Amino acid sequence: MLPTRFVSMTLSMTRLRMSAARSSTAAIGLVTLISISGCAVGPKYQRPSAPVPSQFKESAVPTTQAGGITPIAYNDWWRVFDDPVLDRLEKEAVAANQDIRVAVARVDQAEAAARYSRSFLSPTVSLGTSASRTREAMNRPNNGNTFGKAASFNDFPSALFFSYEIDAWGRVRHSLESARDVQQATEADLRLVRLSIEASVAMDYFSLRENDAERAILDSTIEQLQQALDVMTNRFRSGIASELEVKQAKTLLDQTKAQAQALDVQRSQLEHAIAVLDGRTASEFSLPRSPFDGVPPSIPPGLPSDLLARRPDITEADRFVAAATAQIGVARTAYLPQLSLTGFAGFDSTNTASLFSWQNGIASLGAAALTPVFNGGRIRAGVDQAKAAFRGSLAQYEKTVLIAYQEVEDQLAALRILSGEAQSETDAVADARRTEEIAMNRYKSGLVGYLDVLVAQTTLLSNQRTAAQISGQRMVATVVLVKALGGGWLGVSTPPQGKANNQSGETGTQATGVPAARKEKALSDVNQTMVLPK
Repeated sequence: MLPTRFVSMTLSMTRLRMSAARSSTAAIGLVTLISISGCAVGPKYQRPSAPVPSQFKESAVPTTQAGGITPIAYNDWWRVFDDPVLDRLEKEAVAANQDIRVAVARVDQAEAAARYSRSFLSPTVSLGTSASRTREAMNRPNNGNTFGKAASFNDFPSALFFSYEIDAWGRVRHSLESARDVQQATEADLRLVRLSIEASVAMDYFSLRENDAERAILDSTIEQLQQALDVMTNRFRSGIASELEVKQAKTLLDQTKAQAQALDVQRSQLEHAIAVLDGRTASEFSLPRSPFDGVPPSIPPGLPSDLLARRPDITEADRFVAAATAQIGVARTAYLPQLSLTGFAGFDSTNTASLFSWQNGIASLGAAALTPVFNGGRIRAGVDQAKAAFRGSLAQYEKTVLIAYQEVEDQLAALRILSGEAQSETDAVADARRTEEIAMNRYKSGLVGYLDVLVAQTTLLSNQRTAAQISGQRMVATVVLVKALGGGWLGVSTPPQGKANNQSGETGTQATGVPAARKEKALSDVNQTMVLPK
């Protein structure tokens, strides 16, 4: 195999006594001339195409608001639920959540990487100075200056060294473009992490409220069953009721107590999960019981094409496509000559006393072009690798878009079906309550046994719990729909809501470990770049 060879053209003048001003002027002029005549190679970024349906398969949930559609802002979308406790928890999570801190750190890292890439657009200037003493052999070649004798001398050079890669083919510019795209992707990821944390807080919160509603139902049922057991016990002592009926009543009471205790386990876990999301220890965090009883707000989905601008994960995937496009350009520049300028200007003397004398000035300016001739296909492999990475990022973008539509359709369908299910379950609760009343009256009249009463009570309890669960599922599905839509509508403020706006002093004051201004700037930048760049 032939060794790697390079064709190199070098023009240099070493130890040329000339003024530093003339050296700088010549270097800048040459850099400007070559840079202007250069051109960037590689493909240009084009917005990825994605299948966009004309409308969602599932129709929007009919609005219950008096004014029609309820607008939602990006940064406080949860206020549409008009819950002051949720508002406080969300603000605490944004201020102290550890995942958000990690995402902010990634944004800072990507920003620093972009600044690092940008630095290669400027020349590198360094200052070097050294001191040495050298003894030359008497029989060294070409020993004429010292008349065939050994000699020793000092050398004290001090100079500014200059180097610059002429970006004639766009390698540095493509690298900077890729770094900026990655930075924008991490900013979109920060928005995605924040939205995910906010949605997790809301889902856990409404699940906890649904748990409280079930517990309230069980507590009320336990109280009624205890009263029924007391009556049954008295009837048994009076010889009116049988021991079997007493045991049946007690069994149902014990089963209901066990169900209530099982709910307590779930509630504790939900409470602990909210504490972690808010950046607090589970040991010092608690929420008072507050059963939820209401209907979710209506969230209009808008047009399917809006997702391309709203969803931060789609923006993130698009920016990675742009970064991969720029990397193809970086790889292709390896086929072309690498142009560079080098030089130095300073002083050199054998005596420090006269080091900075004008007569001891030195300067050098050189230009070089290095072109690969043979490297075993290394450059072609690098280009193929960059192209494969681009195809992968493009497929990931298309997958992200498809998943976005799926998630919206899933929640629209869930809300539509749950709305009908809630109405059916409300009717079932009313029917079961009436059945329980009839069974109790018939039992008191001696027409049926107590088993009929137990069946009616069990059916009523089951339907009441199911109704509470459906209510909680509707709230959670609404939160997930907001998340699937990207969090809200950019540039639209949430309308004032009395309960949320009256809260003060509980907005989360824990330190984030990241300057607040820096984090808010990153989030603001993401909000301003939701529309895919052209």
